[in-house]
Amino acid sequence: MFPTQPLPDILVNSDDYNRVMLLAERVSVTMPYVSAYLERELGRAEVCQPWDPAGVSMGHRVMFRLDDEPLTRIGRLIYPHRDIGERGGVPILGPVGAALIGMHRNATIEWLDKGRSRTVTVLDYGW
Repeated sequence: MFPTQPLPDILVNSDDYNRVMLLAERVSVTMPYVSAYLERELGRAEVCQPWDPAGVSMGHRVMFRLDDEPLTRIGRLIYPHRDIGERGGVPILGPVGAALIGMHRNATIEWLDKGRSRTVTVLDYGW
């Protein structure tokens, strides 16, 4: 059942790659599913220099849609040490944040969330 859609290409800058991979390793015991998901995504990512344009990056604002909902959401991809109450923060250790890293405009990715197939589509990012 999972995934039914092909995985989209992702491009991650080397700074994000190193920091998020370290974070995934650190939470492997407490959050094994998220850790494995992030490691899989980073393992298949194309990695670029920090100054080169990449897909959705840490600290970037991103406009996205969940599933087939008509609602467009805007958030900023954040590390877990950021204030969790920060308006619009999308934690990298959450299912949506983990799915967004490295994605490009108009790309969709699918993941399994508590037995339910979910998708997120990136509409715009980087501002």
